[in-house]
Amino acid sequence: MDIDDPAAPWNHKPVEFLPEVIAPGEIAIRFWEIREEYYPVAMDFSFTWDGGREAEWHYDISDINPGLSVGSSSPFSGEASWGGGHDVEITYCAFDAGLAGVETLSGWAPHDDALSEPQTWVALAEEIAEFCDSAR
Repeated sequence: MDIDDPAAPWNHKPVEFLPEVIAPGEIAIRFWEIREEYYPVAMDFSFTWDGGREAEWHYDISDINPGLSVGSSSPFSGEASWGGGHDVEITYCAFDAGLAGVETLSGWAPHDDALSEPQTWVALAEEIAEFCDSAR
């Protein structure tokens, strides 16, 4: 595995793998992390969006990573809503880690006119994933 290979998926932005226009349904986003061990690790984030101001989400290590054991998975899931127009409120649950709750992501509410833009969803996924990673 050549970490510097420019064609490798971890050397591309997640938005490059999404459709140009996001429509309601499942929105699958893959993040790549370069860990201390110097190998790329794929993390999968998905939204299920009905076209409104809320979406269900799921975040976990991807099953495309080689050598995964059952213990590698520590999924988070929940709902994100931004009815107020400024903040995003997320519910979250990580059964394996014994974590559950509600968190407000100040200023992260997507604008209605940007919901069809892939970068809107990647940015929201990154913010939620960052929260999850810090909560572990």
